[in-house]
Amino acid sequence: MFLSRLAKWLDKCSTIDGVGDLVMTVANEDPDTRRIHTPGTLEVWLVEDSEADELLMRAALKMDGLNCEFHVSEDGEKAIEFIEAIDRGEPRPRPHVVLLDLNLPRKGGTRVLERIRMSPECARVPVVIVTSSDSPKDKSQVSRLGATRYFQKPLDLMEFMKLGPLVREVVSSGNPAAPAASLPN
Repeated sequence: MFLSRLAKWLDKCSTIDGVGDLVMTVANEDPDTRRIHTPGTLEVWLVEDSEADELLMRAALKMDGLNCEFHVSEDGEKAIEFIEAIDRGEPRPRPHVVLLDLNLPRKGGTRVLERIRMSPECARVPVVIVTSSDSPKDKSQVSRLGATRYFQKPLDLMEFMKLGPLVREVVSSGNPAAPAASLPN
């Protein structure tokens, strides 16, 4: 059902140079092939409840040429459990970057961000907020909590693909937390 809805949506975007094909390729990948860790692989933790947005994030990073292994938490409670498992030393990969939605079920993204910043193991991991919210209050709150960047989910597919270069920039800069004053888009 989901893939058929995604295919219809991508049909509308068919004039965009290969992006629709890339998103469908990512959607149809065998999950087992995405879990093979190779040297130089970027560990990306997606905290996102929308399967469509998850696929778009994966496609954006792949389109930018990033070799990623993805770990997904579909709600805030599972995300906090993931952090706590890392902190206890359980065998979980420590992410190189977190892509965090604010509007999550069970526990919101701001609570997850607070927990990440309190974690002895994950406090310095860059966190990119990926959300539909354009609220100045949300931007201010996540800035105070130590988000690295703020990416508002656009309606335009090519605009969404700009997430790839942004993640590359964040990971390359080595600067996990943005200045408290403001977050660039």
